[in-house]
Amino acid sequence: MEIKQIISSKIKYMDMNNLNENYRNRKSFFSLKYLSPALCLSALLLFSHSASAAEQSLDRIAAIVNSDIVMLSTVLQQAKRLKVATPSSIDKKLIKQALEQLILVKIQVQHGKKLGIIVDDVRLNQTIEGIARQNNLSLAAFRNALEKQGFEYRSFREEIRSRLIIDALKQRQSGTRSNISEQEVTDLIFSQAAQLNKDAQYHLQDILITAPNGTPLAQFNSAKNKAQQLRNQLLKQTNFATNGISTHDMGWKDVTELPLAYTRALSLMSVNEISPIVHDSKGFHILKLIEKRGGGQNLQLQVHVRHILIDDGSSKGLQKAKKIHQQLQTGADFSALAKINSADTGSAINGGDLGWATPSTYVPSFAAVVKISAIKAISQPVKSKFGWHIIQVLERKKIDSSRDALRASAKSILSKKKNKDGYETWLQGVRDDAFIEYRVKL
Repeated sequence: MEIKQIISSKIKYMDMNNLNENYRNRKSFFSLKYLSPALCLSALLLFSHSASAAEQSLDRIAAIVNSDIVMLSTVLQQAKRLKVATPSSIDKKLIKQALEQLILVKIQVQHGKKLGIIVDDVRLNQTIEGIARQNNLSLAAFRNALEKQGFEYRSFREEIRSRLIIDALKQRQSGTRSNISEQEVTDLIFSQAAQLNKDAQYHLQDILITAPNGTPLAQFNSAKNKAQQLRNQLLKQTNFATNGISTHDMGWKDVTELPLAYTRALSLMSVNEISPIVHDSKGFHILKLIEKRGGGQNLQLQVHVRHILIDDGSSKGLQKAKKIHQQLQTGADFSALAKINSADTGSAINGGDLGWATPSTYVPSFAAVVKISAIKAISQPVKSKFGWHIIQVLERKKIDSSRDALRASAKSILSKKKNKDGYETWLQGVRDDAFIEYRVKL
C-alpha cells in the first residue's frame, strides 16, 4: 500500500467518526465534484425538482428557513434521490433526512449571498455547457434529454448555481483553517509507523542510558537529562561514540524485530541521522541509522556545484568563457575567478558556490552536465538562456527524499481534514442561529 493511501485510510476513519449525522449524509446530495469531466448523464438525471402530478396537487411548505421556503414536493424528490443512493424504502426517516439536507443547502446559499458570492448566468452557462460536452452532447441536446425524461431545466440550472455558491463559500471559510503544526504531522505519521515501515530493514547503532521500569523518579529524570545532553553532544560529532558509554551495533534488523518506539523514530529518519531520545522499558536510547533497505525509499540525486557565468550568449561571450576555462586548466583558483568574472552575483560572492541541489532545479543544459561530470573536473563552457557557464561538480550524493514526501502528504491530509471539520463546525453554528420553522410533522 502506498504511503499516501495508508494515511488517507486513517483520516477517512477519523472523519466518519466525527461527522455530524445530518451533515454526513449531505454527500448523497448533488455535489460540486459531479461537475467534473467524469460526470455521466445518468447521474445528472437523478437531480431535478420535477414532481409528479399527485405530489404537485398536494404541494405545500415543508419548512421556512430564514426568509426562504422549502416545498414538500422538493423534499419528496430529494428523498427519492436518497433512495437511489441508499437501498431503503421512502419512510419518515428518509424524508426527514432529505428535509435536513435541503435546509442546510438553503442556509449555505443564503450565507454565501450575504458575503457577496454571486454566480452570474455567464459562469452558470459555462458550467452547464461543460457538463453537456463531457456527456458528448450540445447544450440544446442536453436540455432536450433532460426535458424528455420529465426534468425541469430551470430548476436544474438553479440547483447547479446553488452548488457553485456553496463550493465558493467552503473555499472562503476554509482559507483560514490550514494551520498545521509539525507535531500534528509527526503524530499522524507515528500512528501509522508499523504500516509505513512495512518490509523495511535497518542497520542500527544504539547507545543506552539505563533506567529500567521501577527506577525511582529522581534517577529516572537524571537518566533522561543525561541522554539528552549526550544526544546534543553526538549531533556535533562526526563519530557516534562517547567516553564511558558503549555503542552497540545492532546489525541488520527487520522492522518486525524492533520495538514500536524504534519504528516510530525510524519513520522520520534518514541514513546517518541520529534519532530523538527513544524511551522503552530498559531506559533511554539514542539510535543512529547506518543503512536502510526497502520500506519505500525514494533515492534522489543531489549535487554540490559551483560555476562562473558569462552573461553574454554570443561568440564574444564564448571567447571570454574559453579564456577563463584555460586559466582554470593551468591552475588558477576557481573561487577567485568566480568572484571577479561571474555575472551570477548571488553565488559569485561565495566563489561561485551554488550549494547542494537536485539537478532538476537547473536549466536543462546545466543539469545535463552536473549529472555526469567527473567530481572536481572543470567543464567546457556550457550555453544556457543565461549565457555561458563554466561548471565544477564538487560532490554528488543520493539522499532518501521519502521522509519529506511523507511529511508533505501527511500535512496535506491533515489540512483537508481540519478544513472539513472546521467548516462543519461553522455550518452547525450558522444553522443553530438560523430561523427554522417546520410546517410538516415527521
